[in-house]
Amino acid sequence: MMAGRYVHEISAWDNAFPYSGVPRGWGHYFAENGVKLTTIGKLDFQPGSDMGVEDIRLAKIRDSLDIHSLFEEGRVQPRYQHLYRLRDAGPASGNGEHEHDEQVTEEAVQWLMNERPQDRPWILIVNIKQPHPGWNPPQDLWDYYDPLVRFEDLDERYTEPVSQLHPFHQAFVRYTCSDLVTHEELRRGLVGYHGICEMADRNVGRVLQAIDIEGLWDTTMVAYASDHGGSMGAHHNSGMGSMYEDSIRVPMIVAGPGITSGEVESTPVSHFDLFQTFSEALKLSAPTHMREVSLLKSLRGDDSAVLPDFALSEFHGPGLPGSAFALHSGSHKYVECVGERPMLFDLAQDPLE
Repeated sequence: MMAGRYVHEISAWDNAFPYSGVPRGWGHYFAENGVKLTTIGKLDFQPGSDMGVEDIRLAKIRDSLDIHSLFEEGRVQPRYQHLYRLRDAGPASGNGEHEHDEQVTEEAVQWLMNERPQDRPWILIVNIKQPHPGWNPPQDLWDYYDPLVRFEDLDERYTEPVSQLHPFHQAFVRYTCSDLVTHEELRRGLVGYHGICEMADRNVGRVLQAIDIEGLWDTTMVAYASDHGGSMGAHHNSGMGSMYEDSIRVPMIVAGPGITSGEVESTPVSHFDLFQTFSEALKLSAPTHMREVSLLKSLRGDDSAVLPDFALSEFHGPGLPGSAFALHSGSHKYVECVGERPMLFDLAQDPLE
């Protein structure tokens, strides 16, 4: 997102190769155009790199490189920490487990109310770590969701035999140890996941409340998006790397001046489009090395809006025996798996894949 280029173009393959600021991305471009860019919270950039970002706060840089993928040869090996994290799902033992996200949220609120520039345009990026594992919400949220989440209510994605999965996804099951999870362990993981998602919602709500208090909605665009998701047991996948919709389809919600509330765009779009959208909203000409298109006209109901023909997702990290690419166009999704047969889905006819 911050580079405006595909992973395979910038060689930020996984958490062993974090983005280094090359090619130049958001930070450099907005600084050169007089826009103050502030980031608060998790970044995952390469330590010591020149990102061009004017103001970085409470950052969690990728200072511990995940080199697990560098040593994989042949059959993917289990990574038991995935299993242990799932089995540890339960009520939080104290407030410290969520302290960082609360600090990030408070810093964002304080920045909006007291520090945002009054004399030039600004962009604020708020990065909340939840709902990354572990899934340990406060006792009240655990108690609320515990009786609501029942294994017998889950659809066939949670009970299909591992033997029926594509070989790529069978490898991911082995990597995340999902075939070792009992039904009750999965259910408890889902209870914790629901609670943690609500905690993230509350933090987002506090940022939006600050925008309300400051009366910024007439001049401020807000975009909400997320990392690729953990499938939480669907297709026996409990990690963030499969090519199923449960993982690669993420939210994109935008509100602001001239944007009609409640409209839904069915065309697949991408994190890439955020840069182009913000640039157009700021009346800046986007650099040609940044990919994709602005969504601004579409967001404002302009019939002449041109949207992307496709969206591409790719994964090169640990858990799969090779790289995988998923191409969305219309209702179809084609998945190319290096070294294996491809997959093709009509999502309109087969939404559960």
